[in-house]
Amino acid sequence: MRAAPATRLAHRARLPVLRRLLRALAAPVAFAVLGPLAPASAAAAPNYELKVDALGELVEPIRTRTLVGRWIDDPGFDAEQMPLFLERAKTEAEAIAQAAGFFSAHAEVSYEPGTAGRLPVVRIDVDAGARTTVNRFDFVLEGPPQVQAGLQKLRDRLLERWPLPEGSFFRSAPWQSGKRLLIDALQQRGYVRARIVDSEARVDPGNTTAALTIRIDSGPRLDFGPMTIEGLSRYDASIVRALAPWEAEGRQPYDFDEVLAFQARLRTSGYFDSAEVLPDFAAVLADPRLETVPLRVELSERREQRVTLGVGISSDEGPRALLGYDHRNVFDKGWQLESGVLLQRVRRRVFASLRTPQKASGHYYQGGVRLERFDVQGELTDKQTAFIGEGKRSGDTDRFLSLQFQTEQRNVRGIGDVESTRALTLGYTWSTKRLDSLLDPRRGYTIDAQVSGASRSLLSDRSFVRVHTRAMRFWPMPGDSFLDGGILIGLAEIGQVFAAGRDGIPSENLFRTGGTSTIRGYDFLSLGVREGDAIVGGRVLALGSLEYQHPVRRDWYAAAFVDAGDAADTWGRYHAVAGYGVGARWRSPVGPVSIDLAYGEAVRDWRVHFSVGYAF
Repeated sequence: MRAAPATRLAHRARLPVLRRLLRALAAPVAFAVLGPLAPASAAAAPNYELKVDALGELVEPIRTRTLVGRWIDDPGFDAEQMPLFLERAKTEAEAIAQAAGFFSAHAEVSYEPGTAGRLPVVRIDVDAGARTTVNRFDFVLEGPPQVQAGLQKLRDRLLERWPLPEGSFFRSAPWQSGKRLLIDALQQRGYVRARIVDSEARVDPGNTTAALTIRIDSGPRLDFGPMTIEGLSRYDASIVRALAPWEAEGRQPYDFDEVLAFQARLRTSGYFDSAEVLPDFAAVLADPRLETVPLRVELSERREQRVTLGVGISSDEGPRALLGYDHRNVFDKGWQLESGVLLQRVRRRVFASLRTPQKASGHYYQGGVRLERFDVQGELTDKQTAFIGEGKRSGDTDRFLSLQFQTEQRNVRGIGDVESTRALTLGYTWSTKRLDSLLDPRRGYTIDAQVSGASRSLLSDRSFVRVHTRAMRFWPMPGDSFLDGGILIGLAEIGQVFAAGRDGIPSENLFRTGGTSTIRGYDFLSLGVREGDAIVGGRVLALGSLEYQHPVRRDWYAAAFVDAGDAADTWGRYHAVAGYGVGARWRSPVGPVSIDLAYGEAVRDWRVHFSVGYAF
């Protein structure tokens, strides 16, 4: 009998509630139109306390998704609203528990009025009961006879991604999102007209089990359709079409991964500032007779010619200036010319290279010349190089097979001019970069492997075979530990030149190390073979590095590292030296800026190293 006044009070409370809600909606509009009329006030004190006694995973949703939880700090709250909040809280709390799979959940809501100096208290106690478990999952994927063979393999892959397998706890959100995931996955593989024919989640609260059934009709698998290219004025459309990873002739089933690969090729081709490849699903759904997926390619071209001027500095090579000239449509064939003059403290270089457009297979041809004077650690080298080769780019992997002719003249401090050398070298390079960001990586790895060789019988002063591998790995630290936000970086490098001696081998094929990107605490390329009063390259190399970076404040990290390694003429003369120290990292818009203070154990001295970005 006492419930009637409370009920009347709840009905009377609805009018103030509507007024408060209208005020809350009107406030942002007034602010946008009139601007702030008064200084912002301090954060409002809570209107009441909310105490939730429930399983840990239910507490936060109850605090944030119930009406009583959302209004706890709202300055527009009126005490007359409380009966409505209490009336809704039980239903809302039980619905939240049921969505998490607790279908027998029961909630109790109580209210303690406030007193002088003490806020009112709302208590929500939830007895979740037993959690519902998926005891059966029936997934039927059917389609036309011509696609049945492919559907069975696809069904197995979809099952691996299904979020509610048998034995898992049933939850409403994964049940709904999982069905969308199945349809999205089918559409990405060309089954654009896939649809759910039947789906049912049969929950037995008494036994706390759920039997799930999904039946999907895949429809036919569509092929890649015609391509509409927008934004071309300087370059021929054949350049764009050749970058597609599927063959232009014949029919090939639509695959969204191929679309992404096509888009990546366009963006890295050098011809465009931006590129978007958009499948036209609307056209497919509008015309049931359509058997292909049309593509719309939206491009923003780069200029054909560009002159660049760049400056920089590093602790290894000193100040740097680069004057470059690029032409992206030589002979109106889409051939790309890159040329420039590079001036550094230790290096003077003039270079030019010409590359053909990439084909659908990923292949391209490239050739070029380079003249360089290199003066470091008492060795002055004049180098002339000409090369030609065939490359292939596939996803995040690059391959290049080249033939290059090298000539070299050296002057060694304490000896003078040394006999010039030459080599006709056949080489193969394989590299991959699987990183979350090329500019500022925090997860992933890079591998670079090379093998090359020359024969004395073919325009070379000495026969040799050279192998070299460099790998770098980035590990993010666990988010639930005191290392949260930290990054561990590992580097390993090893190489060897197989030859009877190093005389007659151009220095480009030998090894030296030391400096910012290799072994810190030592001068640039100061670890190698002593010849006269200089340090020159040797036939073996091995080094390793481990660095930990920890966040200090936004965009700033503290670092600690240890490096070790050496370059020598033989493994018998190889003696690894260590360098270690601390540093700071600033994650700038152009990549990480690093400054390190490193101690070289073998030279018993400290050195400061400065660099921008990572040397992959």
